[in-house]
Amino acid sequence: MRNSVSITDSMGIFTELSKKHSKSKKKKNEYYFKTKKGQYGFGDVFVGISMPDIREIAKKFIDLKKTDLVKLITSKYHEYRMCGLIILVYRYQKADEKNKKLIYNMYLKHKKYINNWDLVDVTTPNIVGDYIKNNKFEQKKIEKLANSGVMWNRRIAVLACFPKIKDGDFKMILSISKKLLKDKEDLMHKAVGWMLREVYKKDNKILLNFINKNYAHIPRTTLRYAIEKIEEQKRKEILNRSR
Repeated sequence: MRNSVSITDSMGIFTELSKKHSKSKKKKNEYYFKTKKGQYGFGDVFVGISMPDIREIAKKFIDLKKTDLVKLITSKYHEYRMCGLIILVYRYQKADEKNKKLIYNMYLKHKKYINNWDLVDVTTPNIVGDYIKNNKFEQKKIEKLANSGVMWNRRIAVLACFPKIKDGDFKMILSISKKLLKDKEDLMHKAVGWMLREVYKKDNKILLNFINKNYAHIPRTTLRYAIEKIEEQKRKEILNRSR
């Protein structure tokens, strides 16, 4: 049984991925990720590979040649892009500081292919989020993505805050959240609400203060996500507050 983490042959990973294609999973993914015209995932192409299978294959090919890794990340197939990005995550977790920077830069260089919420959510915190914790200049660069006209870039900016939140540093997420309160996209309302909920887990006073200051401008979806962990009566009071 092959379990090596140093497989580098050009065709091996594509062969293994192709063996995992599933028509039933493809249909489920096309529905779940909203690929119809006018929906956020329109144009995304799925082949139907489960996340456990993607992760298993990614672990086998952690040392994939760069040319083939780029082919994965830029593939028209959603699951192939996910596999390539997860390989980057695995490499990043094993890398020294010099190579972490290279992986981080490679990730951002190909961000136009990180174009659905799962691709962002699964990989951005582990690479971008981790790298910017100790690199303030890069943090400012990521904050600027919150101004992007591309929704997925804005979502990268939000999810990159996750590791900082876990460390008790809320400055970046509060700044970005305030900036994105007027965002028109429901997926952004959910992302911001999710990160604000993580703030609440670490320091409930900071979240409640943010809500009090910005209540009139917080989208309803963001608010519901942000206060999900608050006890029921208090949650109802916040939701029923006059705007």
